Parts: sequence; structure tokens; C-alpha cells
Amino acid sequence: MLPYYSHTAPGRESDLLKQEYDPQFCRESYTLKAGSGSERKVVLGTPLMLDVATANLAAAAAAVAGNTGNGTIALADPFYTTIKAVHEGRYTVRCTTGGADATSKFQVEGPDGKTVGEATGGSAFAKQVKFTISGGGTDFVAGDSFLIDVAIDQEDPTNTRVAWVPGDGEIIGLSLRNTTAPDGVAVEGLALDRGPAILVAEKVLWPDGITATEKAAGIETLKRLNIIQR
Repeated sequence: MLPYYSHTAPGRESDLLKQEYDPQFCRESYTLKAGSGSERKVVLGTPLMLDVATANLAAAAAAVAGNTGNGTIALADPFYTTIKAVHEGRYTVRCTTGGADATSKFQVEGPDGKTVGEATGGSAFAKQVKFTISGGGTDFVAGDSFLIDVAIDQEDPTNTRVAWVPGDGEIIGLSLRNTTAPDGVAVEGLALDRGPAILVAEKVLWPDGITATEKAAGIETLKRLNIIQR
């Protein structure tokens, strides 16, 4: 569900930007994703996130050398639950309970080291990544592992941007224009993608209903882009 913004948008860039190092360095043109069923709007000061085209995701899975069990892992097609949910990097699938299908259990960790869920041998797993582990002639034992490497081409020009939704992705910039994409039509926008830059804190248009923790995380992400608020 797309976020709804009820704030009054700042009218000029100077309302949002206190200081900017160099517009040619700090700004980037981007493509605002086409509206879906209705027009899609972002206004000046809206945090933006990437919406990756399906062709720009790839994954490969393999057993770790030295496993006792000789079962296999097969990725689903598509290998992700949603594009926004899957993360780039290496997922680790580690056996915690040995045995054959229906008995063996595997802990799934994302690239950030956090637990994604528990998979069962012989059954489909579908949280962030989607796969099935099938037992072989030799049962799995605790410690047997598989690796899933996910690659996302974030620079491909077919990718678009949308308003940031906490939990669906990371902020990669802020809109510097009031931009509207009609239903079915993508349009070009302008974003502040990096600093050094200083923003007027109250002019950043966070999504309605955002929690204090989510907002703090968003502010930290902007800091990593060398964009600070005062």
C-alpha cells in the first residue's frame, strides 16, 4: 500500500535546502515510476527509494563444500517474494536439526545477519527468498549449509523510484520537485542524492504514521549520504 502524505509541500527548493555543496554533484535526474490505476505523486522533500525492474535481479544457490548430507537446494522462479523484500548479498541457510525431508530444519539468515525464518526439508520456503531443499541418499546433519547470493543491478536505467515506505527499502535521495506520473506513464524527476547538504528538518516530508524508530533510521540513512538536517 502506497503511503499517503497529508503535509503541505514546501513551494521552493530554498524552503528545503539550507545549504548544498554543488548542484551538479549533489543532484541526479531519476524516473518516477508510472502510476498504477491512478497518478503517482511525490512532492519536494519526499524521501525516495528504488523500485528495481525484475530483469535487474539475479540469484544463485549452492551447497557449502563439506556438507554431510548430499541433498540439494532449488530456487523458485521468481526467487523472491517481492522485489522490495529481498536484499542484495548472501543469504545463509544452515541446518539446525538433521534428518531427511520433513524432519530436517534450516535457519535462514539474510545478508544483514538477521534471521529470516526456518525452512523444513522437502517444503517450500517463501520469506524474502523462495527455495526448496530436497534430501538425498545421506541425511543432513546440524551445520550443513547452503548459500544464496542475490545480485541487484541498482544502476540500470530501467529502474525507477517511488516514495519511501519504511521497511520496504532504503532512502536513496529526496525529491526536489513536485512530480506527477500519470497512470501508466513514467516521468522524469529531480532528486538530491548526496551531500554535503543541509536540510530544513521540518520540511522533510516523512510518511504519515511513521514511528520514531523508523524516522531515526531514515535520518541516519540520509547522514550516510552526507545529507543532514537542522
